[in-house]
Amino acid sequence: MPIYYFDGNIIGRSSGRSTVGAAAYRAGEKLHSVAHASYQSGEKLYAEGDKITHDYTRKGGVAYSEIMLPDNAPKEYQDRETLWNAVERAEKRKDAQLAREFVVGLQREFELREQIEVLCEYIQESFVDRGMIADFSIHDTGKGNPHAHIMLTTHHVTPDGFGKKNTEWNENRLFLEWREGWADVNNRMFERLGLEERIDHRSYRDRGIDREPMIHLGYEAAALERRDIRTERDDHNREVQRRNEQRTAIKTEPGKETTENAREPRKIEKSEQLEKELQKIRATVQFIEKPLETEIEPPYVSTLERQLKAEKATQYIEKTQAQQNTAEKIAERMNALKEKYLELEKEKIPLIEKHNKDKYELPPLEYRAEQIDEHAENIEALQDRLEQFRESRRNLRLFDLKQKKETDEKIAQATQELERARDFFKNHFRIDPAQAPAELNRLQEEIRTKRDELNTKQILVQTIKKKQASIELDYHTQKLLNETRPDQEQITQLLAQMHKPPESLRDHH
Repeated sequence: MPIYYFDGNIIGRSSGRSTVGAAAYRAGEKLHSVAHASYQSGEKLYAEGDKITHDYTRKGGVAYSEIMLPDNAPKEYQDRETLWNAVERAEKRKDAQLAREFVVGLQREFELREQIEVLCEYIQESFVDRGMIADFSIHDTGKGNPHAHIMLTTHHVTPDGFGKKNTEWNENRLFLEWREGWADVNNRMFERLGLEERIDHRSYRDRGIDREPMIHLGYEAAALERRDIRTERDDHNREVQRRNEQRTAIKTEPGKETTENAREPRKIEKSEQLEKELQKIRATVQFIEKPLETEIEPPYVSTLERQLKAEKATQYIEKTQAQQNTAEKIAERMNALKEKYLELEKEKIPLIEKHNKDKYELPPLEYRAEQIDEHAENIEALQDRLEQFRESRRNLRLFDLKQKKETDEKIAQATQELERARDFFKNHFRIDPAQAPAELNRLQEEIRTKRDELNTKQILVQTIKKKQASIELDYHTQKLLNETRPDQEQITQLLAQMHKPPESLRDHH
């Protein structure tokens, strides 16, 4: 089942991060500085400004990474370390916004080469053609949630390097355009592969779907719900889910679509028309079987003819009654198929709702785990750098006053950066950096649990769908057979009288 996921954020120094470390993490490399780039790529990168090497070569899960340049960009920016150190040098402010990042969900229906093709097509059209440099990496641990990190530069690029920052790229209309573009490029790939699946960036309302969206539960509310503490957000989602279930059950019925104003159930009765016909036939038989002395009999009507008429009328009555019994049985069976189908639908809808809810909660959980991991690694690197400065300060001789002053300034700056990183961590994740390992373990356990639940629910839903398909086949087969029966209208009338909406619908209306 395809999924649409698109999220964006700004990488800035106010959180104590550098782009080198981020890129290294995402590409799985070893880079000197530029922490964010290091994290994204899973590489080892060296940051020239803060003298930190960010090594994520053992991170794992990085399936592919690439840097895409505009035509006028320096070719040396194809090197991740060179690129993001140049970005760091272009920004002077201590709270500078260094890069823009998007995290997009990749379709499991696509192979890796197709995922790369989709990303390259999207990045070229949306970002590189506008003059941005894009550094993207595909993360796939093989656990069913492939996604990509796209890091983008924020400055105009020239053959000589970076120029001024382009503020037009911050406009909201572009963000909406990029969201739509991600859906479009995926749908083009679905079409090229001959697959019917599609994704849509629009809300239910914009798509004309009669369905209420649920609100994002959020980390705190989800934690409370796990401890069986009810929250207003989850109560809201449960009520929305109930109303959506009713909407679906109203519209879903084999062979028929009911209206919102469903009729109240009525007792099963014999067809009024058939009953009138039977009464007429009985009256005819009674007339034929009257004593002959009460009749004015034509001379040419023999006793044998009267007997034949009486037998014929009796046979007609018996045949009509047999047809009525058969019609009732057929209608009862078809009605039972309807009711069974709707029972299965009522069972299936909550499973699908919960499946979709868990499925859409997985990417944010995994992204949160990645962010915590990245920021914790960044804090550890800043701590190591501060300790190196302090150790260097302790090793200085008594009269090395100039070096002491320079080192003290570095210690003060490093201390400020470390404090900013810690404060950002606490405010953003609502935990202390020391709790990062425990929180990562908890998130990984929750992710594993959700994946297991997703697999279980998917199996249950597929089982229900198979049963419903069998019911639909039986129902429509009987419906086609009815078209050849003389009592087709009678069966239709009986079926209409037997129909009753699900209990939840009667409660709703």
